[in-house]
Amino acid sequence: MTNPISASQILTTVQYEEEQLTRDTSNDDMGRDAFLKLFTTQLNNQDPLSPMENEAFVAQLAQFSTLEANYDMRDSMDAMVGGVRNERMLQSANLVGKRVAVEGGFFASTQGELVQGSIDLEHGADSVIMSIYDAKGELVHRDTSGKQLPGLVNMSWSGYNTSGELAPGGDYRMTASYIRHGKLETAPVTTLTEVRSVSWNPNSQEMSLEVGNGSMVSMSDVKRISM
Repeated sequence: MTNPISASQILTTVQYEEEQLTRDTSNDDMGRDAFLKLFTTQLNNQDPLSPMENEAFVAQLAQFSTLEANYDMRDSMDAMVGGVRNERMLQSANLVGKRVAVEGGFFASTQGELVQGSIDLEHGADSVIMSIYDAKGELVHRDTSGKQLPGLVNMSWSGYNTSGELAPGGDYRMTASYIRHGKLETAPVTTLTEVRSVSWNPNSQEMSLEVGNGSMVSMSDVKRISM
């Protein structure tokens, strides 16, 4: 009776690729080429008066066939993993020029453009403070809102600075802090930012997106995609 294969024994595509990257074939007991060379040498040097028995000959042929099948399967898996990676790259390339919602608060704005962001407050807040900083880290705008209920809190910036003038277009960052029971805390801000390029991250084994101010975010961190 065969034992059932559990889910933990099945490698995902990422796990298989990581295993292949770290695999050292020099540590194998005997590779395909070494086995074939040894087998051929045995045949060439066997005693004509006492040749290899049929059972031993068939057993070694079967062993070589199994080894060859394992190599073919590995090559097929490598090709499949490469195909999946290329497919992901092509799909992600369609995101270039589009805007995605990610945490960090970075965004590129044209002059006078309405920019929206959001934070998620698990327990609500007595007040929320939104701040806008330019690429140099200088404060451009700050706004304080009143009591907020638990859940998603939307924020917006119309493009005006603290002097009431329109700020120039460029790269900015929206941050948020809130006061609850007299304690000031910060909250991660989600904003829409433009995708500038895509690349494959060999460390995380997934696609990475270059957004906003040139920072890199993982594809899995994208919350939504906007045209």
